[in-house]
Formats: sequence, C-alpha cells, structure tokens
Amino acid sequence: MRVHEMTITNDFQPQYLQLIAHRASTYRSDIRIRFEKDNILLDAKSILGMMILPFRPGTVITVQTKGTDEEEAIEEMCQLLENKTS
Repeated sequence: MRVHEMTITNDFQPQYLQLIAHRASTYRSDIRIRFEKDNILLDAKSILGMMILPFRPGTVITVQTKGTDEEEAIEEMCQLLENKTS
C-alpha cells in the first residue's frame, strides 16, 4: 500500500474532479482518498463521490493506493491533486 498526505491548495471545478475520477478508473489498484477532518474515506473512481465531497483549499487529505499498479496510481493522483491551477 502507498500513502501520501497533502493539503488541497486550490478550488476544483466539477469537470476537473470528473477527470480525476476518470483517470483513477484506468488503474487496477484501489484508490482511496481520506478526508482527515471528517474521517471520510472516498473511492477516487466514484464520480459522484468526487463531486459531493469538500475539495476546498486547506482540506487535508490522504491518498491511498493498493494493488498491482499502486505506485503509478499514487503518482498520478497526487500530481493531479497537487498541481491543479484554478
């Protein structure tokens, strides 16, 4: 299992959250995002889940991947979540 904690620094548009869910679904590994404050665990492949949870600046999240391509999955998910510009 790979784990990476980060703080969201940008607001995400709904279309960008859909892109993240779509990219997550291309991996075989389980990809989960934990919202530390609310103790919510989200499947990153769920478009609906991605759209309704609070991805706001200052939100602390932990990205977790587990599976055969977990290293590649966590690298891309972290890049998408950290490098987003509004």
